[in-house]
Amino acid sequence: METLNSMRILITNDDGFNANGIKSLKKVALEMSTEESIFVVAPSANQSAKSRSISYKTEFHITKKSDNQYSVDGTPTDCIIFALDHLMKDKKPDLILSGINWGYNLAEDVFYSGTVAAAMEGADRGVLSIALSQAYSGAEKGLNPFLFAEKCSSKLCSSIYKNFSLSLKKIAFNVNFPAHPKKRYPDCVKIAPIGQRYASNFAINLYAKSENSYMGKIDSINKNSSSTPEDDYNSCLAGYITVSPISMNFVKERSFKELKKVQF
Repeated sequence: METLNSMRILITNDDGFNANGIKSLKKVALEMSTEESIFVVAPSANQSAKSRSISYKTEFHITKKSDNQYSVDGTPTDCIIFALDHLMKDKKPDLILSGINWGYNLAEDVFYSGTVAAAMEGADRGVLSIALSQAYSGAEKGLNPFLFAEKCSSKLCSSIYKNFSLSLKKIAFNVNFPAHPKKRYPDCVKIAPIGQRYASNFAINLYAKSENSYMGKIDSINKNSSSTPEDDYNSCLAGYITVSPISMNFVKERSFKELKKVQF
């Protein structure tokens, strides 16, 4: 693939500045651009499931690690705001890549994911943004789980950029790589809508410390399913790379029309 020397790419994630997924994503970006045109701004610690949380009216520390690389003691959205409002204020990035997340972000995950939130913040500020996540099965111990994503991402992201950088406004793309690809790239790519699980993907485990004191821990539910066969959830788990356009427009047209008929 030819290097797009002029492309400025901003990389972030929610797993943290030192996460393996962001190292893989930088390899991907280097296939699309050059070292001096790639910026990394990521949380200093894991910020998974922080959604679009920001450190509102709260000071946070920013550390310059090297040229074009910064660690932020805040959320993924904090990282994008810092990058676009300060670091790259005079010359915005052409593309924002968020990830590669350790674990998929499918169906309702898009509302919780810090990886997706960073892409949404970038898109909302007018920069084409792509969130990338890697599903895993638990059988990858000792192996690099991001190898398949590393192999495919530059081609996939370049295609999205070339086709949509000038046309779509405030739209982000949510990309999920399967744990076990069903076919070779690009035959394994499927454009899929965001799904909806039958039940919430989270549950709380609780135990009592005393009569009025408890400890709780929220975790994901291992056994769950989605009601739509061709959605991102079912497609990715079936071995496909799913690509889903997403935006901040949460309005349900039918409900909106019905609500306007209500007499208050």
